[in-house]
Amino acid sequence: MFIRLMRILFLLGVLFTVMYAFSSDVVAAGTTSIHIVKYDADGVTILDEVTIDYTDMEDLLPIQGNGNTHYFHQGPTFDTANLWDPDETVNLKDKGALKGTDLKDLCELVGGMSEGDAVRVTASDGFNKTFEYGNVYNPAPRQGRIVINWYCDGYGYVSEWNDGMMLVCFAQTTNAAGQYVFGNWDMHETFPEYKWHYYDIYPSSNGYTIKNINRISIYSGGVEESGEGNYAVINVTANVVLSTVGISLSRSEIDYEDLEPGENSAIVDVGITNTGTKDVYVTLEVLGDGDIAQDFYEQSLYIDDVIYDSSRTIATVNKSQTETVDTQLKVPDDWDEGGRQNALFTFWAEAID
Repeated sequence: MFIRLMRILFLLGVLFTVMYAFSSDVVAAGTTSIHIVKYDADGVTILDEVTIDYTDMEDLLPIQGNGNTHYFHQGPTFDTANLWDPDETVNLKDKGALKGTDLKDLCELVGGMSEGDAVRVTASDGFNKTFEYGNVYNPAPRQGRIVINWYCDGYGYVSEWNDGMMLVCFAQTTNAAGQYVFGNWDMHETFPEYKWHYYDIYPSSNGYTIKNINRISIYSGGVEESGEGNYAVINVTANVVLSTVGISLSRSEIDYEDLEPGENSAIVDVGITNTGTKDVYVTLEVLGDGDIAQDFYEQSLYIDDVIYDSSRTIATVNKSQTETVDTQLKVPDDWDEGGRQNALFTFWAEAID
């Protein structure tokens, strides 16, 4: 009996399994209150403490910023011939149009600072920076007030603004473009040398823009790092790369065209590229659009001239490499179901231990 099969069209599903965890950008919620503590000279005894939220900061304390003026810090120049960039033109970081509270005013809530004291500003993840009395109470114009910001135009208050509460120095001097920048050279000129922040070998005032602040600690008499004496520092950085497993395919669909029982289709190659960081082996799973389609592909599909088997490894692909497999349909002589047979091909990649 003559039976002509209709055109067979299916999509190649680009799927992969992850054997190791992906790194992901986790957005921390903005902090809405700060716990402020003043310690005695022993660094343990609490002299005073208070917790204040952003609504009380706005209502009870002087507001810094107007929500229109943008303030900038500066990232690394990545230029050894221009480490400090006094002109403030390279890698500027726009912190937004902000409103916030002067760090000095927050310190005053627990008795304030005196000459020789230090204040540590700490984020919810533990990251912190320590400032001396002069930088907080008598800042140079090129540094400006150290402001704990609870509002950013375009984002709103810290209940919605995920980077707040954020520390930003409200520089009162501008660069040639009229931007209020607390630049790397400003940090050089206003902060003690041992407080200069670096990214690798490159100075970066942007390292002082602490996000998600939830604690301010005043240390009477300062902390060890602000004392006199010799010191040596090493700036350390590391990049942690998590292993991943992934593949991409050279095509998204195949049309084997019209076939009759006993006929073979043209050979269609599929390139499999390893996009992860681990060598992988690849298997193929066919999901027919119904029982008839499933039977058809299980009886007709050949990969590199071997009948389809979902448990068989069809390719081994090293990282950053591409391997090609040949696909072909060989329709059995006794196949007696006509019509379109659709299927989804899923290529699974798993790490080679």
